[in-house]
Amino acid sequence: MLNTRNSAPDDLSPLLERHRLWVATGGTHGERADLRDLDLVGRSFWRADLRQALLDGSDLAGANLDHADLRGASLEGTRLASASLWQANLGKADLRRVDLHGAKLDHADLRGADLTGTDMDGVSLEHALLGGVGRDSCP
Repeated sequence: MLNTRNSAPDDLSPLLERHRLWVATGGTHGERADLRDLDLVGRSFWRADLRQALLDGSDLAGANLDHADLRGASLEGTRLASASLWQANLGKADLRRVDLHGAKLDHADLRGADLTGTDMDGVSLEHALLGGVGRDSCP
C-alpha cells in the first residue's frame, strides 16, 4: 500500500493553540486544526483539545491521546493501531473505517461516535462509555 501521508511539523503547539482559540471563540478567532493525511506516529496529544479537528487519513499509530478531547472530530480512515486513548472523549466523533487494532480505549467516552467499518480487533474498552455503540455496529 502506497503511503500518501505528509510529514508533520516537529512542534505542533502553535497549531494546537490556534485551534484552542478557534474552539473557545466559536470559530471567530484562531484556526481549526487540519491534521489530515499526516504522519503522526507515536506523537503525544495528551490532554489536547482536538474538538472538531480534522484528522482524516492521518497515521496516529502508537500515539498518546490519553485525556484528549476529540468530540466531534473527523478521523475517517485514520490509523490508531496500538494508540492509547485512555479517558479520551470521542463523543460524536467520525471514526468510520478507523484502524483501532490493539488500541486502548479504557474509560473513553464513545457515545454517539460513528464506528462504521472500524477495525476493533483487540481493542480494550474497559469501563468505556458506549451509549449504544458496540462491536456489532462496527462490521
